[in-house]
Amino acid sequence: MKNYGKFLLGLLIGAAVVIFVAGMFSLVSFGSTVAVIRVKGTITSSPSFLFETTTPEEMLSIIEKAEEDPTIRGVLFEINSPGGSAVASREIAYALKRMEKPTVCWMGDIAASGAYWIASSCDHIMADPLTLTGSIGATASYLEFSQLFEKYGITYEQITSGERKDTGTPFRNITEEEREKLQYMIDEIFKYFLDDIKKTRNLSQEQVDQISSGDVFLGKDAIEIGLIDSLGTIHDAKEKAKELAGVEYAEFVELRGRGLGLFDLLGIL
Repeated sequence: MKNYGKFLLGLLIGAAVVIFVAGMFSLVSFGSTVAVIRVKGTITSSPSFLFETTTPEEMLSIIEKAEEDPTIRGVLFEINSPGGSAVASREIAYALKRMEKPTVCWMGDIAASGAYWIASSCDHIMADPLTLTGSIGATASYLEFSQLFEKYGITYEQITSGERKDTGTPFRNITEEEREKLQYMIDEIFKYFLDDIKKTRNLSQEQVDQISSGDVFLGKDAIEIGLIDSLGTIHDAKEKAKELAGVEYAEFVELRGRGLGLFDLLGIL
């Protein structure tokens, strides 16, 4: 009878241990979450109700949410954007760099210019072989109607507080000094962009020379230049995210920012 009691006690203790271990495994693996954050449309400092946009305010809020949630083990960024504002792109890219949780980026149809700047801050970049990426650099352009006005006898006069206050107006051509000033600013933005990509991606000078022209590359070619780490589908990117997060099973949950409300729309209008 005593031996039976000891056997029953041992059986109960063993069952408790098994349940505890299984619970811990479930907590660590089965109960894990990988956050999905989407970067879509034009990257800009202000939202628009006419076009799809991604803003730093929205992204920083989502990133903070992902970092603070203890159930989130990693983050998968899905990027489908042609780029946009240099300042907005840089701000989002630096927020990604500060993340402590592992990050994977998957590029969709396009992830170029400022969108690539953001992608470059992830721990691992994956793209489809046909993804359009690269376009590293900055540009500025404007329409100029001065010759059209001259043809029809239309004159342009502008009263400004400074001689260069109306630089870039479409009603007159820019001066050589103004052109040099604009070129300087474009070159400085490009320098920040290129230097950041070079450091983050650990590119050689030969690779830097290949991307400094501002060319657009297919994913299958970008991997040879060092712009991305691997080729694959969104499913492959999810598997990579689980791998970096150190979990075998995970639920993928999309994190979204606050949408545009009535007062936001009125403010934009």
